[in-house]
Amino acid sequence: MSKSLKKKNHWTNKVHEAVVTRGKDGELGFELKGGAENGQFPHFGEVKQGKGQIQSGKLAQDELLLEVNDMPVAGLTTRDVTAVIKHCKDPVRFKCVKQGGVVDKDLRHYLNLRFSKGSVDHDHQQIIRDNLYLRTVPCTTRQPKEGEVPGVDYSFVSVERFMELEQSGALLESGTYEDNFYGTPKPPAEPSPAAPPLNVSEALLPGARPSAQGKRKRNQSVSNMEQRASLEPPEEEEEESPIVNGNGVAITPESSEHEDKSTDASGEVAVEVSSQAPACAEPPTEEEEEEEEDEEAPKSPTNPHQSPRCR
Repeated sequence: MSKSLKKKNHWTNKVHEAVVTRGKDGELGFELKGGAENGQFPHFGEVKQGKGQIQSGKLAQDELLLEVNDMPVAGLTTRDVTAVIKHCKDPVRFKCVKQGGVVDKDLRHYLNLRFSKGSVDHDHQQIIRDNLYLRTVPCTTRQPKEGEVPGVDYSFVSVERFMELEQSGALLESGTYEDNFYGTPKPPAEPSPAAPPLNVSEALLPGARPSAQGKRKRNQSVSNMEQRASLEPPEEEEEESPIVNGNGVAITPESSEHEDKSTDASGEVAVEVSSQAPACAEPPTEEEEEEEEDEEAPKSPTNPHQSPRCR
């Protein structure tokens, strides 16, 4: 698949916005499900008709909730997502996307996909980790470094304990970095009494808290680790809809495979015409060979019936 087509089919191009105001009872009209404590993206459960007033867009059951009033919420617990929504005044803007392909409700699956640095997905993984670290502390089997606070920068555990956490499904991602194990545990559904309340009046920026310097360090260690269950992201599939060419003929993906034509992004059929000779031409006749030999002797003992591009 070409890079332009991959970019066109990327899941972020399917993100849409719904603007909702609360109904008379103060409800927005949907059930919130998932959450990082369950290893999932926040997503919509039942959408209750007549509860909230949709100003624009739409809410659909099982769609992923990515942002609330431009604040990323993937990686937050259900409790914290609810707190963000309650803090927002009407109208509330929700960024949503349908599950499928690279993104579904499984947070572990998405975090264990490998993306190139600087890509949209790689940056999104970092945002998710930043949100996770508000309620959980990464764990590692290495020894503490100078200035690191156990339980704040990392939870320092034995290899045996790390394996127990991994096998029990308690880790959203795990891997190795410089011969040490690192992992990101699921956050608890309810924060500990000592945990600070979620500050929803400010944007959740990378390195915000706790221990900004240590947080940036562990971000780097976790993002650079060689993940134990890392996967290549699946190909984003284009929605199957007929493409109509300039002659009004509908071309399906199946039929276009058997034609010597290609369809560009505008929907028109482009026929590639080369001004150069074919890469592998018909072998020359004996008369042509004799004429060529008279003009110039061959520089190397190559096969006279094979084009140089085909060697």
